[in-house]
Amino acid sequence: MRALIAGLVFSVVLCAMNSYLTLSFGVIEEGPTIAALFFFAVFFLSKTKITTTEMVIVATMGSAGGSFGFISNFYAAKAMTGTPYSVTDMALFGIVSSLVGLVMAVPLRQMLILRDNLPWPGSKAVEAVIRALVEHGDRRQPRILLGVFLVGLAYVVLNNDGGFGVVPAATVIPGLAGVGGAIAWSPFAIGGSYLMGMRTCVGFLVGASALMIIAGLNPELPGVADGSPHRWYWPGLGFLTASGMTVMVINWRTLTSAIASLVRPSKADDPDPAMNSRTLAAFATFAFGATVVVLGWRFAIPILMTVVLILVAGLIQNIIATRAAAQAAFNPARVMGILLQGVTSALPGGKSVDINLTGAGFVAGSGGQASLLTGDMVYGAAFRVPTRWQFWTQTLTVVPCAIVSAYAFEMINADKPLVLDGPGHPAPVAKMWAESARVFENGIGALSNDKLIWLGIGAAIGVVYALLEHIPAIRKYLPDAIGIGLGLVLSPANGLSFFLGGFLLWIVLGRWLKWSDTTLTTIAVGSIVAEGIGGVAQTGLFNAFAARLPGG
Repeated sequence: MRALIAGLVFSVVLCAMNSYLTLSFGVIEEGPTIAALFFFAVFFLSKTKITTTEMVIVATMGSAGGSFGFISNFYAAKAMTGTPYSVTDMALFGIVSSLVGLVMAVPLRQMLILRDNLPWPGSKAVEAVIRALVEHGDRRQPRILLGVFLVGLAYVVLNNDGGFGVVPAATVIPGLAGVGGAIAWSPFAIGGSYLMGMRTCVGFLVGASALMIIAGLNPELPGVADGSPHRWYWPGLGFLTASGMTVMVINWRTLTSAIASLVRPSKADDPDPAMNSRTLAAFATFAFGATVVVLGWRFAIPILMTVVLILVAGLIQNIIATRAAAQAAFNPARVMGILLQGVTSALPGGKSVDINLTGAGFVAGSGGQASLLTGDMVYGAAFRVPTRWQFWTQTLTVVPCAIVSAYAFEMINADKPLVLDGPGHPAPVAKMWAESARVFENGIGALSNDKLIWLGIGAAIGVVYALLEHIPAIRKYLPDAIGIGLGLVLSPANGLSFFLGGFLLWIVLGRWLKWSDTTLTTIAVGSIVAEGIGGVAQTGLFNAFAARLPGG
């Protein structure tokens, strides 16, 4: 019971937290490790011993809520291109797309866990953390977690970027102020960088440096005059999209085998099914029926288009994305969103921005539930936790997280309206989807020449870079493409902070001072949660409190 209650609490907290982080940085930590660490920190002194089963349930529910935050990019893309969705529409869309994802997790488990022998690096990492905490009883971690969290939270609340203005949010680098050169004292960027890997952190440095060089050579570009070169995000969008698609082409064998697995008969017996066939049929009927009704009633999506979204976004793209994550910890959700927008726009009546954006939204909603639950079942099996427990406890989180996600986005958008051009949250994934929606509606010719040129330059470099990264002999010497792409669309201050954090945690603390992986993971988790909770508090609760102070 305590695992269920804690898992539900962590799921909604992580949902709100990641709604803020994905719009601020474009990356999130889905949440299984965060939920497991916090559960251990809360109950490690309890007379009732913490079990691995409890940790698995909490981690599963936490990952469900954490991944739900990614759907905020869909809501933000809609706000950038027109009137934002209402809370009711956002909550309903989140519920039905998630239910479709839960249904698809059942065949994904059959195909990718029972039939195929895949490495699952992310799931194995969560398993290792749970074993370190429960089986080896590292009681230092709760104290480290609490200390890092409190320090990080205090800094976010006290900074001058929405907080009390006591401490600086960033420090300008002398001589680079005109091109955005600064170090952002962000707990998420500095502490959370450990979970991204050193290659990704170096990628952030390369992306931020390239962005500043572009700004220095082209001072007439929008945003450069006020030191915000990341507002000219076209080279970054071209790089992210093209490099992601190239990786998918390079891994064509993985993709084709994933699709082929749909028609190959399964020879694996399932000793631990999530549910019997009758229950699955009833659950799927309800999920698909509710999706048809909600998308037709609230979003004006024809039945045929809804069926295509269920099949392509709900099943095929989830097979592709989940298998990619299982093999290389690469989840192409950002690019898959654009591809589904293209599929939607190719259908009758699907070219308009409002309609084709639902393709990206369905990727976010169904993918978070299906891919994460499938990965959760891997470490669940390692600890002999019944699959049905993980399935139904994750299902419990859908409705509350959908509601929390909708209200969290409304608070974030009210504090700093999500816009394509101008100050506000960087929201790189939302901008990709919003601009793609406009292109699918009006055609590529609707973009101005300067945007097309920079988009093409970024895309060309992205293709070449992805091909170079695929060569094993030189891959380990290259910065990660995801880091470079995000470094080109985030502010240079954030990009430089990710690199600084990676250097401090990976090189100084990890390699030189020999701190353990568990301790460094705890520092990363505490930093991530501090930024997420502090950021959400600033957007709503903090401002409401400050308004009541004298002189409000």
